[in-house]
Amino acid sequence: MIVVIFLIVGIAVWSTDNYLWRLPASHGNSQPRALVMDQLSLNYPDPSFTTNITNALNAAGYSVDYSGPSSTAVDSFRQLPEHGYDLIIIRAHAGSSQSIITAQPYSKSEYVADQLAGRLVPAQVDGGPLYFALTPKFVSQDMLGRFSESTIMIMGCSALEGTQDIASAFLDKGADFFVGWDSSVSIIHTDTSTVTFVRLLSTGRSLTEATVQAGVADPVYGARLRYLDWNTLVQSRASTVVSKLVIWVALATLAVVGPMTVFVGPKLFTSLDRIKDRATVRGKKKQATNENRTPKNRSAR
Repeated sequence: MIVVIFLIVGIAVWSTDNYLWRLPASHGNSQPRALVMDQLSLNYPDPSFTTNITNALNAAGYSVDYSGPSSTAVDSFRQLPEHGYDLIIIRAHAGSSQSIITAQPYSKSEYVADQLAGRLVPAQVDGGPLYFALTPKFVSQDMLGRFSESTIMIMGCSALEGTQDIASAFLDKGADFFVGWDSSVSIIHTDTSTVTFVRLLSTGRSLTEATVQAGVADPVYGARLRYLDWNTLVQSRASTVVSKLVIWVALATLAVVGPMTVFVGPKLFTSLDRIKDRATVRGKKKQATNENRTPKNRSAR
């Protein structure tokens, strides 16, 4: 039974992967800070977006930093949690498996260990050149430090579609909220909606309200803006853990009770047969006794 208990505890720890014991990073910024990481401006420049998003963030009370395309984008992303930003907006394409496509040209000879481990992969857009793309593994395993209870927004396609792995990776790194699209989205629509989203925040709207009001369906692809928060993620994982524990308890019970049934079962059936035989014999004896005690009919005189 002790083995069963240890097995259940081990499965619980493995399933949660320490999610329930997250210690968020803290920061002492008097003014909230925002970062716009624009990986698209090299091939898809939008000066009006840069101006509008900066003005909207300033109106919302943020001090704003802007980061454009760079040949060292991978390292910039690796160090991202250490800078203590409250809001990070990533203007980038999203590749397969919800990877973030950077503006850093791909090379087989760079970041070999990361490539072998699946943390970095090559990606291209519309048949263009190859760039490094960051997978959810890169976020969870390679990024240094922890996010300061930040809000992360990825403007690319399908960041909150399906398994939501990239969102979960950022939340596990300390972020409180992750905002993204639930399917493919056009660049024009995501640029416009992101500015609207920040403007709504600047007027006092909650993140939920801003997401709903700014995230109207893309007229081209139909994508809608969604968000995932840490509490919802934990509740979902807790439900999954409970389901797994129920299954493992049932299997452990069978593992313990099963062998006992093999040995005890035959003896139990034999005992039941003996009891049945004794009951039958007693019943026959009682019936015979009753027949002997019954007076016989006498002939009429």
